[in-house]
Amino acid sequence: MRIESLRPAEHLGNVTIHGVRRFLELDSGASNLPHLQESREVEIVDQQAISDVEKKMAIVLPIKDEDLKVFEGVLSGIPHDCLMIVISNSSKQEVDNFKNEKDIVNRFCRITHRQAFVVHQKNPELANAIADAGYPELLGEDGLIRSGKAEGMILGIILTMFSGRDYVGFIDTDNYIPGAVWEYAKHFATGFNLAQSPYSMVRILWKYKPKLVGDLYFKRWGRVSEVTNKHLNHLISSKGKFETEIIKTGNAGEHAMSIELAKRLTYGTGYAVETKEIMSILEQFSGILPIEDREVAEEGVEILQTETINPHLHEDKGGDHLLQDMLLPSLAVIYHSPLADDAGRKMIETQLAGMEGFNAGIQIPQIKLIPPPQKMDLPKFSAIIEKYLPQIILPDGELFSRAGRPSRLPSLGQFKKIVYTDLDGTLLNPLTYSYSTALDALRLLKDKQLPLVFCSAKTMGEQDLYRNELGIKDPFITENGGAIFIPKDYFRLPFAYDRIAGNYLVIELGMAYKDIRHILKKALAAACAEIENSEKAGNIFITSFGDMSVEDVSRLTDLNLKQAELAKQREYSETVHIEGDKRSTNMVLNHIQQSGLEYSFGGRFYEVTGGNDKGKAIKILNELFRLNFGNIHTFGLGDSENDYSMLETVDSPVLVQRPGNKWHKMRLRNPSYVKGVGPEGFSRAVTDIIIPME
Repeated sequence: MRIESLRPAEHLGNVTIHGVRRFLELDSGASNLPHLQESREVEIVDQQAISDVEKKMAIVLPIKDEDLKVFEGVLSGIPHDCLMIVISNSSKQEVDNFKNEKDIVNRFCRITHRQAFVVHQKNPELANAIADAGYPELLGEDGLIRSGKAEGMILGIILTMFSGRDYVGFIDTDNYIPGAVWEYAKHFATGFNLAQSPYSMVRILWKYKPKLVGDLYFKRWGRVSEVTNKHLNHLISSKGKFETEIIKTGNAGEHAMSIELAKRLTYGTGYAVETKEIMSILEQFSGILPIEDREVAEEGVEILQTETINPHLHEDKGGDHLLQDMLLPSLAVIYHSPLADDAGRKMIETQLAGMEGFNAGIQIPQIKLIPPPQKMDLPKFSAIIEKYLPQIILPDGELFSRAGRPSRLPSLGQFKKIVYTDLDGTLLNPLTYSYSTALDALRLLKDKQLPLVFCSAKTMGEQDLYRNELGIKDPFITENGGAIFIPKDYFRLPFAYDRIAGNYLVIELGMAYKDIRHILKKALAAACAEIENSEKAGNIFITSFGDMSVEDVSRLTDLNLKQAELAKQREYSETVHIEGDKRSTNMVLNHIQQSGLEYSFGGRFYEVTGGNDKGKAIKILNELFRLNFGNIHTFGLGDSENDYSMLETVDSPVLVQRPGNKWHKMRLRNPSYVKGVGPEGFSRAVTDIIIPME
């Protein structure tokens, strides 16, 4: 995305409000073109950075009896990696609109290989879970979630917190232009990339809001927004020495927040919600009023505003709706704010008295406020709705098969044990690749329903072979953190993934094999040239699996031909064999690092990657385990330098012995050492450390 560089900003204590930035190009092309000199007036956020945010973002889609064709169009505009959360308050009477909406989402998810939450705002199970989790302020006198835009949005925030996403965006479902919907999500992701604070908000200004008046008429801004912006800007101006018009998005329905900010804000009910968000940020974090959350004060809060290229075309619901349902609540939260002064309140009174539809001397209502969602006990809420998840996650029947899964959410205060293990030299004998002496320990883990996650330099094909032989159904990490393979039916909650490979959902973290090979070839050529010109460097022999036949790999590794063939099927790393003196070897390794690649040594071979490692992959997988199974305690079993990032990341690192009955030396936090080489050490780790821990 190509966007204008920074615009002027207003600073109110710890709050920064950025001026509106225009998007200049929705697709800025390849990101790695160093010969192109960008103008100082332009900033680029590359596609990968945008995609990284989208994988961590949920888009909340509130709907109430909207046109179903329009709704289908909105779904098609949501980027694939975003989690969709549909919050419906539609009729369920003579025509069950909610059922029709759910059917549409279910069909859409099946066709596009996506996942979504679809809930009705009046769902009694959700209401009971929210009440039991200590958040009754969201409920009405009937014990159900109140009708209202704010209440639906807060429910969306709660489900985003539950899903483990880092960002939450809101897009209305009455938009006639799917391309505009797609653009909004790109704005959100771009804004979060530009933000410096983890407590940030992105608010969208529509370039045009067309009206059907005879011919199509493109109006610059909406009527309600013009009035709300004026009074917000007056309030901000009153706190400084200069007048400002910085706010252009006072009623921005399309906006997004980091979940860390969203869960901390106080909200106004109904259509006051968007304006109250800005007021809450100013009231809670600017420092004009006493600040209770020092963590946010130290980081600061950012409000970013961006202008779209696409127009916003939606159904016109009439002037009375705009004035009574939207404008009056929006002005009311400004009017009754402790930040408002007498002059500002008088301006609002005069504004309303002069508008058609309002009487002179109108009483400006107090808007009911809803406390921050973080007040709710999220673990308790999660435990309660566990059994209702098949009713609210789509597509039907694809996420809830229990086969092969670990036991469900542990009781509060307990934890689920997760075991990560290296293969060569740990579970497998370093010379024979046999696991026979570990079979009793493997049966014990299976009996206790403890997940066993392979975390190895081996390829997907190699690991799947051992998993099938041993009957292991848990996720696994390939090629030193290059990718995480997760069985389709394993986790009950939806998560972002990059592709589907057979029965696995794959999270890709590593550089593509062909790119590694291309960079590595140049690095090795440069290293060989330096060695040849060095008087002190000795001879060196370098070969990689990509340059070897299956038979050559088999001879070098002592793998059988089938295993050697699978070892060559690399996707995110290259295996390199180096024979030479220490000086020459170090020259080669230095050139590999200087090329931007990384390496690790597994005892016999060097594994060259694009920067991924086992620890990074484990952190991601740990979040999925926590989200789905509650508290966890992780164990890591390894034997070599190649396992360092894994052992550093887990709660309880365990080292088994290498040939010669010695342990590899590495600095770790509270490591355990078990006697036994390979599978013998693995067995002792299971029986002496993992199983006894309570």
